[in-house]
Amino acid sequence: MVGRPQKRTRETRDKILAAACDLFDARGYEETSVDAVAERAGVAKATVFAHFTDKTSLLIAARIGSLDALAEAMRAAIDKGPSGDPADFLAGLLHPWLSLYRADPEFARLYLVQSTLKDAPWTRQFLDICYRLEEAVIEAVTLLQRAGHLAAGAEPVLLAQGILAFFYHMIVGFSIGAIAQAEEQAAIFDRLVSRWLSTARPLDADGVS
Repeated sequence: MVGRPQKRTRETRDKILAAACDLFDARGYEETSVDAVAERAGVAKATVFAHFTDKTSLLIAARIGSLDALAEAMRAAIDKGPSGDPADFLAGLLHPWLSLYRADPEFARLYLVQSTLKDAPWTRQFLDICYRLEEAVIEAVTLLQRAGHLAAGAEPVLLAQGILAFFYHMIVGFSIGAIAQAEEQAAIFDRLVSRWLSTARPLDADGVS
């Protein structure tokens, strides 16, 4: 049957991916070798490379489902629109991403060095999700601007870069140990977003934001 080889290919890929996820969770990325993944999955090392370009692709494939779910949840929150405090709206969109990268420092480092990743199918999926995140932040900023929370003349793309810069800074700070606790990271990020909004608000009749 035509479908059987394709089914076996998917099953082999899924076995490799399940083995990689187990080992990454148990040992960490650096301590997990491709040989160990192949042994756990019951396949040859060459079979692992036939499905995944390198160990980096394995890590991306292991986490891509979680990232895609975050991107979809972010999309839903933006479609619902901002309500309540605009700082809470903006910061809340990125809190789940910060949580994911806190839980997986190796994957956080991949996120921070996107431009150095080798071109491969899994890498392209990962970069597409990173792009979706940035586009979502730009759209969120645009919504706040239309609602009168931000200066009308400012460019949403430039404004969004400020939020994203805080986001990257929080990931770096946690990954190098400069920010020790999850609560501290979230609190600092919230304060940065709140302060950023206070300086980006439209001026009133007296020239005060």
